[in-house]
Amino acid sequence: MKKFVLGGIGVALGGFLLWVLFRSTNWGEVAESIRTIDWAWFALAQVPLFLSFPARVQRWTYIVRATDPVSFRKLFSSTQIGFLGNFVLPGRAGEAIRALTLTRLTGIRFSKTIAFVALDRVTDLFGLIAVIGVSILAFHPSEEVVVSPDTFGTADPIVFGTMEIETGAVLVGIFIVAVVSVLLLLYFRRDDLLSLSQAVLGRFSSRLAEIAANILNLFADGLAVFRSPAEMVKSISWSLMTWGLAMVAIACLLEAFAIDYRWYTPFVIQAILAVFIAAPNTPGFVGQFHVPIVLGLVITVPDIGSNAAKAFAIVYHLIQLPPIFLMGVGCLLAERMNLVRLQAEGEELSETAEAGP
Repeated sequence: MKKFVLGGIGVALGGFLLWVLFRSTNWGEVAESIRTIDWAWFALAQVPLFLSFPARVQRWTYIVRATDPVSFRKLFSSTQIGFLGNFVLPGRAGEAIRALTLTRLTGIRFSKTIAFVALDRVTDLFGLIAVIGVSILAFHPSEEVVVSPDTFGTADPIVFGTMEIETGAVLVGIFIVAVVSVLLLLYFRRDDLLSLSQAVLGRFSSRLAEIAANILNLFADGLAVFRSPAEMVKSISWSLMTWGLAMVAIACLLEAFAIDYRWYTPFVIQAILAVFIAAPNTPGFVGQFHVPIVLGLVITVPDIGSNAAKAFAIVYHLIQLPPIFLMGVGCLLAERMNLVRLQAEGEELSETAEAGP
């Protein structure tokens, strides 16, 4: 039942976002923008996208191999099958599928492989923090940012004042510094930070202190898997590499569309995109993928037309499909697995794990 509810919500959200974004679109201009693409740059954009997948797996190796000697091939298959599941199934089903696939390939218990997946998200956070950090440091418009009504079909332009942007940037910057500080303290001074959290939050609510302790322990366990600071640096470096490859792909596609963009435009687009797709996904990330890309383009490249921005979003979404489907389906066939069956088994195991003994 939960699966159908999540699926229905995803379809409804995707449909709404598509309606908001494309209700006032000039499809003739969209088609013209796509027709004039430089296909050499378009082809080049595929290279970093394909390379980003083994880079993610390499980052994951520092977590899994800290306790279990698993081959790169098995980690790669698990990751690609999980990515395919996230793309075509509702409710982030790919995360459980990724863990279950690794369990099937290695015999490692599911409770441990699902922890491996969760810990991988911790290291992924460092790359995201870097992208957002660069965005807020670099993007400082000298005048208010105006989003034209035909971008999202609004009656009036959407205006972001310079003061609002600067205030938002400062607040996000403070948040990033706080998050990084907490992560470093968890790695080097775990017990001291947990004691401080308990002492401060316990004054207001014992329940709040307990929730905070559980969250901090989750992240601490994720960082503790690294046997030395050098291993953590290597994992974080691969996380930065993964996010960097995604932005190189964006830059190549911007060149393909002959868009006169600022150097920080890929960072802003990627930062907004990461925030949007963090929520439960729409089928194929339709709409959920397009809206943040268009928003990132129109606020960093004021002279771009909304239809050109929409053409870019459509094409960038489409070029995600070949690596995800080719490698995902290829790994399913190679490992002789069924995605639907993995989804059902993953949901059952996840519910059992949540229920406890």
